[in-house]
Amino acid sequence: MKRILFLLLLLTASPAWPDTPYPGLQVEVKREGSQYSFVASFDTPLPGCAAYRYLTDYEAAKELPGMVESLAFREAPDKVRVERTADERVLFFHVRLHSVMEYTEQPYERISFTQLSGDSKMFQGNWEIEPNAQGSRLKFRGLWEPDTLIPLFIIDHFARNGLIDRFSAIALLAEQRKDKPAESCEAAQLAMGGEQEAR
Repeated sequence: MKRILFLLLLLTASPAWPDTPYPGLQVEVKREGSQYSFVASFDTPLPGCAAYRYLTDYEAAKELPGMVESLAFREAPDKVRVERTADERVLFFHVRLHSVMEYTEQPYERISFTQLSGDSKMFQGNWEIEPNAQGSRLKFRGLWEPDTLIPLFIIDHFARNGLIDRFSAIALLAEQRKDKPAESCEAAQLAMGGEQEAR
């Protein structure tokens, strides 16, 4: 039952999510067998370094609707384990969801992730950062295999709209950071190097 609720949470919109898609957001969903591939992209006013710092601020995910906790544990200079808990109402049910992800960082260009444990058979993907005249273009690619008894044709019907809501929220949160002061990439690189030497 929990896996079914997890899938409903992933695919159905909540009143806390944005009412309209983020301008310029592109989302594509395909299925091959029981595996889904997701591709999404949007422009953000954040320059490349700030966009990277946003994507790697794993604990800031708590600002997204439904997220209760997001804890990050650095395990190597380029690897971070992230434990997340979401607490939501889905239809007539209340459910708490937990997942553990491993992120591999490639400053300031790419962040890859894979699920270590959670409510899916498999979930992995990456974010890529492409600087442009507006700031940056953020591109997401993911591969997901659900662990559920819900027929796949029902998942097909809801998948795209649910993902549009979630990526719109991610894009809006990034836009809200545009006026926050950010360290230069050079300063961030120096700080990262100091942390590695200290270890």
